[in-house]
Amino acid sequence: MPVLIYIMLVTIVVVRNEAAAATRKPNIVILLADDIGYGDIGCFGNTTIRTPHIDSLAKDGAMLTHHLATPLCSPSRAGLMTGRYPIRSGMVSFNMLRIVPFINCNSGLPPNESTVAELALTTGYKTGLIGKWHLGHACDSEGNCSHPNGQGFNYFYGLPLTNLKDCGGKTNVFIAWDAHIYRDLFLMALLLSISAIALYRHVYIDKRSLIGCLIFTWVLIGSVYYFINSIQIMNCILMENQKVLEQPLTYDNLTQRLTNRAISFMERHQEDPFFLFMSYPQAHTELFASETFQNQSKHGRYGDAVEEMDWSIGEVLGTIDKLGLRNNTFVYFTSDNGGFMEERGDDGERQGGYNGPFKGGKANTWEGGMRVPTIVRYPGVVRSNSIISQPTHVFDMYPTIASILDTPLPSDRVIDGKDLLPLLNEQNKSSPHEFMFHYCGGYLHGVRYIPKTGNKIYKVMMTTTKLNVNELGERGCWKTYVCQCYGSSVEFHNPPLVFDITTDLTEDNPLDSNDPEIKEIIQKSLAAVDEHKRSLTPVPNQFHPLRLVPIPWQQPCCGTFPFCSCKEDSNINSDSHILKPLPRSPITEELSSNS
Repeated sequence: MPVLIYIMLVTIVVVRNEAAAATRKPNIVILLADDIGYGDIGCFGNTTIRTPHIDSLAKDGAMLTHHLATPLCSPSRAGLMTGRYPIRSGMVSFNMLRIVPFINCNSGLPPNESTVAELALTTGYKTGLIGKWHLGHACDSEGNCSHPNGQGFNYFYGLPLTNLKDCGGKTNVFIAWDAHIYRDLFLMALLLSISAIALYRHVYIDKRSLIGCLIFTWVLIGSVYYFINSIQIMNCILMENQKVLEQPLTYDNLTQRLTNRAISFMERHQEDPFFLFMSYPQAHTELFASETFQNQSKHGRYGDAVEEMDWSIGEVLGTIDKLGLRNNTFVYFTSDNGGFMEERGDDGERQGGYNGPFKGGKANTWEGGMRVPTIVRYPGVVRSNSIISQPTHVFDMYPTIASILDTPLPSDRVIDGKDLLPLLNEQNKSSPHEFMFHYCGGYLHGVRYIPKTGNKIYKVMMTTTKLNVNELGERGCWKTYVCQCYGSSVEFHNPPLVFDITTDLTEDNPLDSNDPEIKEIIQKSLAAVDEHKRSLTPVPNQFHPLRLVPIPWQQPCCGTFPFCSCKEDSNINSDSHILKPLPRSPITEELSSNS
């Protein structure tokens, strides 16, 4: 009898919520993966990683097979949040470092930008961000801030920066760049010391100057050594709103903790329209997975991380169903950029994603860096088990969500994204874009041209990143670990290379630039580039070297800096959701055959 009563109560709640949902604004749920490649998801062709919940989402909605992103996380996330090319907000770099590197630096999404969360907030939505932010944390002199609470989110629980190798406690990003960095530091100090002694012996400097040089050298090198080993305390932080909960961050049950907070947010606001941005740390390195998922995937630690993320997505979607909100919830799943194919673990294990048939990956403008697996579910609007192959972009979500919210776009700035609802509901059959511009950092490398007639799509590249071939025949930036956007790392093309991207997925067969038709394509594309550049207005560069310098007094700390240390209780209580990895869904092959 108690079981029967329970079932009746649950049924009443679901029916009541479904009735209420029909009369209110739709909920918005964004599921953003980190560094997940186009070929990492089952419904997009993967056979070594189990993603039954994402595959099921595709069966209930539409796969966007030509969806693009800026090929690096901070700029890509800026575009998603604002609907604008990142260069318009200064979220691009003309140097080597192209992401927000420290929580306590002054780099970040400018507070005067309008975010999709602010659109939702101003129309009566409850807004929550769970997971990774990576768009800055600093505040200006007037108290306007780049952190999530300053950019439209009522509630934030997660990582203000990103998931770094440092957070695993075994290695750090500096060693990833230079495996012998400590040796190199010692040799540099030794060389400078020997040089100072040589100058002293040849009477170019006196004894006092020699001692000063030696002290300065070893203090400098010691400071660099200390700085490298302090990254974990500085950047590996878990926060709730502005409170530091864990420092340094640990991965114990982290996915469950994030999932439970997301579920709790939806349950708290089931009577209100809500906007949930679930931003997963997976599968950025440091790779992690709960014990239940460890050593379960055929793709090693990387696959384990992706499969646990898929479990979490299943819990989020299941909660939407349980609350009776499925038919009134817009769900968008995508990745911030292509897979980081150059990533390797200390033991040589591949720890980066797979980009399917596409060349290149994260941090470059070859197709593998920009083409990301994407799914949209919106019952009654998006036809189930459908495929949309027209070019779209992550920044299209801003105007699309504005349309769903029935709120106007800001009139005081250029919005580059386009409303995708007419494409999603099949009122339109073609992309809302004619030209899409491809940036690598602050450098405009190319443009995608989608003619208004015909079925061809052209990618016109003025600059391409040089790729190397490793021992497995994979093409990537193996010599530099991360692809760079300028100098000797790129190749310039005059005339530009032109690819028919509808048939030449690997970008190996540029079209004949002497062909009159191709000449016209180049001319139109370059004219569009000129018009686009004229639309840009000068803004402060958020990646200027001075903005990237760590500022100790801006460091979030659960203690007295530099003695910051606290730990959240990561034990999952009895009310938490149980980890149950599922077998591969049978729809994986069904959807893959359609793609």
